[in-house]
Amino acid sequence: MSTSGESDGREGGHAGSRAGLTPLSIVIGTVLIDLIGFGIVLPLLPLWAEEFGASPAEIGALAATYALAQVIAAPLWGMASDRIGRRPVLLVSLAGASAGALLTGFAGSLWLLFVARALHGASGASYVAAQAYVADVTSPERRARGMGLIGAAFGVGFVVGPAIGAGLVLVDLRAPFIFAGVLAALGFLVALRFLPESRPAAARVRTAAARTARRLPREALGVLAIAFVATAAFVGVEATFALFVERQLGYGPAAIALVFVYIGVAAAISQGLLVGPAARRWGEARMLMVGLAGTGLGMLAVGFSDQLWQLLPGLLLMAVAWGLVYAGISTLVSFQAADHAQGGTLGALGSASGVARVVGPVGAGIALGELGAPAPLLIGAALLGLCVLAAPLVLGRAHASVPLSLSR
Repeated sequence: MSTSGESDGREGGHAGSRAGLTPLSIVIGTVLIDLIGFGIVLPLLPLWAEEFGASPAEIGALAATYALAQVIAAPLWGMASDRIGRRPVLLVSLAGASAGALLTGFAGSLWLLFVARALHGASGASYVAAQAYVADVTSPERRARGMGLIGAAFGVGFVVGPAIGAGLVLVDLRAPFIFAGVLAALGFLVALRFLPESRPAAARVRTAAARTARRLPREALGVLAIAFVATAAFVGVEATFALFVERQLGYGPAAIALVFVYIGVAAAISQGLLVGPAARRWGEARMLMVGLAGTGLGMLAVGFSDQLWQLLPGLLLMAVAWGLVYAGISTLVSFQAADHAQGGTLGALGSASGVARVVGPVGAGIALGELGAPAPLLIGAALLGLCVLAAPLVLGRAHASVPLSLSR
């Protein structure tokens, strides 16, 4: 582990140094390129699937295929990065993302779309290797900031990607998918040329999933449980939010898209600029608790909104606070992992989050249909409240009151 703010890269680091780039900035850049491509594809995929006669149920299954592929691939990518290094895993995943997007654009049948989404989903789970890379090249005091930058890349990807896709779809419905494939290929070339390996050969070990799980301390398992519940609540709101805005405020697609841009910008700013200072001031465990509480309060405010002036402050609080949750969970799990098992442990987190991304939208959809448009928000707020109550017990009172990086 580097004891300075950032590693200079132990293998292949000279190209990045000559370009004036740090290993952390290069890996965040490659993640950003990948996520912009994902943001391009996601909103337009249902329209493209309809070209092949897909029913609503089949379109839902197409989305689930991506999520399930991530659930399976996340721990495998993480353990592979422990064994063979972060750089080859990131390179293979970028190549897979490029192939998945291009196959989507050139698909001639619905079954090929399913193959493409499975490939893209498995490749997208490589963000686990990116998180492990951040853990390798940052000191404990700066790790939360590094994890926050990955979260910021997610936010920027969900803002920039759909905007690019909206413009390209005017040319041809295939164009956004082809562009996303080319963009991922560009990310591959950038990483191939500039990204150094963060993990020395001597540190790479063979890791078995069951063995890694047994080694996880109780605190790490508790953080995984909080991550599952909180993520299920948040993505359930995310999946049904457009319907809430449509029914509660009467907005159309264009206005809903602008609201999503607002959320994405707020989340990106939170994770890029606020996480580091918050971690230094409160410590990672307390930052996580503040984020959980703020996200729940934001959901409550949004759930009771019926006008734009009421909606926007609640959304701002929810998006900013979720940035603290994302970085706090990733950092705490990383701290609890053994140095030789960062990838495998973060892969377990990725898998838990992936399952939550399947369960959350299904539960939120049922709640909205049975109980009304605000139900996913109000239920989500209640679940996050339970997480806040459980956090001191899960993390330990000492970890909840001082920065974990210092208490270690």
